[in-house]
Amino acid sequence: MTALELTLTRIVLGAVAAVARRLPVRREVLFASSRDRQLGPQLAAISAALTAADPSLPQRKQLAPYGYGLTAKVAYLLHLIGATWSLQRARVTVIDNAWLPAHITTPRAGCSVIQVWHAEGAYKRFGHATRGASSDVDGALHELIHSGYSDALVSSESVRPAYAEAFRMPLNHIHAVGPLRGAWLANSAAVDLRKTTLLARYPELSGKRVLLYAPTFRGRGAQRETQLTISPDAIAAALPHDWIVAIKAHPLVPITAKSSGAESTSGRCVTLSAATPIDELFPIADALFTDYSSSIFLWSLLERPLLLAVADADAYAQDPGLFLDPRSSDSIGTRVNSAQEVVAALTAVGSSAAVDQARQRAFAERYLGPRDALADGPQRAAAMILERLDAKRTNAA
Repeated sequence: MTALELTLTRIVLGAVAAVARRLPVRREVLFASSRDRQLGPQLAAISAALTAADPSLPQRKQLAPYGYGLTAKVAYLLHLIGATWSLQRARVTVIDNAWLPAHITTPRAGCSVIQVWHAEGAYKRFGHATRGASSDVDGALHELIHSGYSDALVSSESVRPAYAEAFRMPLNHIHAVGPLRGAWLANSAAVDLRKTTLLARYPELSGKRVLLYAPTFRGRGAQRETQLTISPDAIAAALPHDWIVAIKAHPLVPITAKSSGAESTSGRCVTLSAATPIDELFPIADALFTDYSSSIFLWSLLERPLLLAVADADAYAQDPGLFLDPRSSDSIGTRVNSAQEVVAALTAVGSSAAVDQARQRAFAERYLGPRDALADGPQRAAAMILERLDAKRTNAA
């Protein structure tokens, strides 16, 4: 966002907020996001938990992804006007990403803005914790981004300092509630049931061992691109015939022949829905191949092989930076640099991809919390939100 765009947006939204603050605060929860037009997994889980705890509690939504062309920017500004109005009227707002109304308008007394982020654990650096050129990508918004939060909810005690740094918040405002999504992956019966459903959707995977190929991306905004150059076709061609590669693109970045290094379509690769959250596809995967995806935290609950393409870890550690270095003893997974190494890791006798279950369990507990408490994350988040609703109402009375 340029300085001019920020100034104009602040004037418009500031005026909207000033009018909205003349009206009473409503005892309701607003769910807001700039990631999609539907609730992301974290927001959806909290919404369901709130409905179960208090079916009469009003819940509103303000959901729209940011646009990059002139027309898209104008449309987004119109959305922000309504979003700012809703923010100033709601007792509690829950968001899963940076969200302009919370950053560039004055927080209303007696109201809470709770950040739940859109990924579990803490892998790559984000927010104010980024390093190198990535720390400047927010332009004129740099000092305002990730401001206005009253609380943040995270997956475990060990990641609280990372989020405090990323959001420039006091550590005591960062609360470990457990994972807000994916806890069912620790339940083998639930995993088997979802696998059956997925195989009905993707019958070509039946009877196969599945490598889930799921790269992340580099860059921000319109400059996002996948840089995982190990071709899924090359991997599929070299694997034994009982293996198949299931390609899962990041929802924000398509996988193209150029970006993946693929030169052909072998017929031994299946493309899965990019819109489906990756953890919902885990039950069909016998192994996961990725780079810097935070999905590795939920994947660890399955205690299955993990392959990491992180040859550029030195550069990545400098820009945008890493909370968890995949080369360190704190990490899990086998590092690979070519299709041949992927195949060797999955097929060699005594392969280094063999899973150390004790290590993966320790990793999961460090980043997601105790295994016997995983399933209650959304309920703990909902309880905190209900507490904020009633405490703020009492204080404002």
